[in-house]
Amino acid sequence: MTQSTPSAASKRSERRPKLGLALGAGAARGMAHLGVLQALEEAGLAPDVVAGTSIGALVGGTYAAGKLDRLTEVALGLDWKQIARYFVEISFPRSGLIEGNKLTALLAEIVGEIELTKLPLPFRAVATNLMTGEEVVVVDGDLVEAIRASIAVPGIFTPARRGDDLLVDGGLVNPVPVSVCRAMGAERVIAVDLNYGRVKDTRARNSTDKERNALASQRPNFDAGQIFEWLERNTKQFDIGLPNPLKAWMERHSLPNVFDVLGNTLGIIESQIAAVRLQVDKPDLLIRPNVGDIRFMDFVHAGGMIEEGRRATRETLKITAGHGASFVVSLK
Repeated sequence: MTQSTPSAASKRSERRPKLGLALGAGAARGMAHLGVLQALEEAGLAPDVVAGTSIGALVGGTYAAGKLDRLTEVALGLDWKQIARYFVEISFPRSGLIEGNKLTALLAEIVGEIELTKLPLPFRAVATNLMTGEEVVVVDGDLVEAIRASIAVPGIFTPARRGDDLLVDGGLVNPVPVSVCRAMGAERVIAVDLNYGRVKDTRARNSTDKERNALASQRPNFDAGQIFEWLERNTKQFDIGLPNPLKAWMERHSLPNVFDVLGNTLGIIESQIAAVRLQVDKPDLLIRPNVGDIRFMDFVHAGGMIEEGRRATRETLKITAGHGASFVVSLK
């Protein structure tokens, strides 16, 4: 996709209300954000400001840096081996399963070294102060560090240090940061909520047979046995053998694993908080891709989620225009 330049955004803001985009939390489901952004730009609705929480911060920050094409390329190329390399580190951190060094290095490779205040598009990342429970909106500093703080899922990633504060996933306090977009001066806000369909998989109701089959065809044979084999190969230098009974048990029993347990726990909290906050901080347009059946680590489904993001955005814009709302017209 061709991302709009800052000068183009400035020209748009002269003839239309300032448009903000709030990208919500949702772990692997956040790959749908890529399709949302593509569809919005196709419709001539590229945002003037962006705020993101957790995976929304990762996608939003990458978009603000003008590197969304590269992130999309990486996402579509992920397989279970690459996911294991990025998310499984041979270390013993005290406050989380993952230090996040490999993932941080990948982000740095994608966006480079850039400060938030130097981004072509204004961007904010939302995190949570672990000690006080307060919402923290990161407005300056290194972009990768801001994203790392926003995606620090408690129990999975170690907290990120910013000054004297320890920061974790922003989904604990503001899963869909509409209020942050308003604070950035947005006069209209489009929000993307990734929690739709979490309780019950309703994909069959909203997708065509072709879409469902395309998504199903991308589901790999991703099981704990493969992860353990990968770990065994990569820990030989440490002379660490995996206990055979444990390995056999993991191969017999399917997921959920610890990532799913912790990720789903946060997801339940986020969905409840998002439901309340979206009633208080109402966006002008709410997009809800139907990706609730996607598990915490299911990044291998990126292609299907991107397509679902596009579909949901186009459908939402079509319904809005069909009801005669002035929202879309006023932004073009």
